[in-house]
Amino acid sequence: MPPFYRIIEILVYSLLNFLPYLILALYPFRKHLRFSKPMTVILVAVISLLQIGCGFLAALFSNTNVGILSALNTMVYFAFYFICVKSHPGKTLFILLMLSNIANLIVVVSKCMEGILAPQLALQPYRWSFSAVMLTVQFLILVPLFFYIRKAFTCIIEKDARLSAWKYLWLIPATFYLLWFYHLYGNTKSSLEIALQPKHTAFLLCINMGAFLIYHMIVCLINEYDKNANLKNQNHQLILQKLQYENLKDKISNARRAKHDLHHHITIMTGYLHDGKLEELETYLARYCKSLPKDTSVVLCQNYAVNLLLLYFEQQAKDNGIVFSVHTDIPEKLNIAENDLSVLLGNLLENAIDACLTQAANHRRIIIRGKQKNDAFLLTIDNTFEGEIKQDKNGAFISTKHSGAGLGIESARQIALRYNGVFQAEQKDGMFYVSVLLKLPD
Repeated sequence: MPPFYRIIEILVYSLLNFLPYLILALYPFRKHLRFSKPMTVILVAVISLLQIGCGFLAALFSNTNVGILSALNTMVYFAFYFICVKSHPGKTLFILLMLSNIANLIVVVSKCMEGILAPQLALQPYRWSFSAVMLTVQFLILVPLFFYIRKAFTCIIEKDARLSAWKYLWLIPATFYLLWFYHLYGNTKSSLEIALQPKHTAFLLCINMGAFLIYHMIVCLINEYDKNANLKNQNHQLILQKLQYENLKDKISNARRAKHDLHHHITIMTGYLHDGKLEELETYLARYCKSLPKDTSVVLCQNYAVNLLLLYFEQQAKDNGIVFSVHTDIPEKLNIAENDLSVLLGNLLENAIDACLTQAANHRRIIIRGKQKNDAFLLTIDNTFEGEIKQDKNGAFISTKHSGAGLGIESARQIALRYNGVFQAEQKDGMFYVSVLLKLPD
């Protein structure tokens, strides 16, 4: 049985080497946990006890078991994290590996500083001197990191932008993790000898600084993409507002014109009535009624927002000699956010119009079908297409208007994912077919 002070040393080290990083890893996903907060706290306490147990085993038994215990502890830690967090695996891996790299850096820097301040104690594992130095280093690194994660990473975790990119973004911290692992264990010197040498610590510090710079660039790129997506969404909202304004302006203009002309008609009808020319008065009234503007607008579907967009793009198609066929049965009230519906339809119709403009005028055609069926909304947009659609290795369609993936297609795909639906697009026999299925929320 080790003395009491050794038990305290192992206990403090085990908690310092585990608990702060687990809390930081869970923080960005605090709104995406599989369990309630009390249950998550209980599970964190259980996994912390396991960590302490592994620390005691590593300290009390021979060094031959340390590697096995460390690997086992890492596997349990990763399994616990993926069980607790309900998010895209790429996101969880990215945060987990990024914090693992930072944790390794703190351990190495702390051991190097302990070797300078207390050389004899630095050669012994789990001593109070190491815990004291590590607590100081953690305060200097993890406190600013917490505020950065709260401001930057929590924001991008909540965003749906470029969800497919997380499939490979996690490889960036994984690469740096392998570099760190190779530098410590891929040579004849022990990891303790390497950590005690300032030049190796400086090298690992440079690696982590470069890695963090890349992490920050990823945050900036995702935010920039999200801004572009938001601007595109706002553009479609402005189109809707413009259509509503034009519709209202036409009605006001017609009302003013009718009011202006009304007194002339009253003068003529009064004359017919005064002279007793009732047949002429009846004929004049009939012609006047026919000349009045219709009080109803063109209706392509019952949903107001969708109808406005269809009328807008129908006019664009007509101006460019494109056959525009609409076969929709969309109810007035559809349990889909109006901005999502307008962005989805607006992006796809805008792409269809752009594709048709590159073709010969006598072959341009767009066909729209849409309806609600039970608890699902179905939409298909087919348009003639000349040329070849290119896709990247992840299946995303390459834009023909700029470098990179098409923003309209990707935005529509993200809306389908948000509604637990399906998005499919394919090119076949001179046509481009897009099919969308959205599950309507209760």
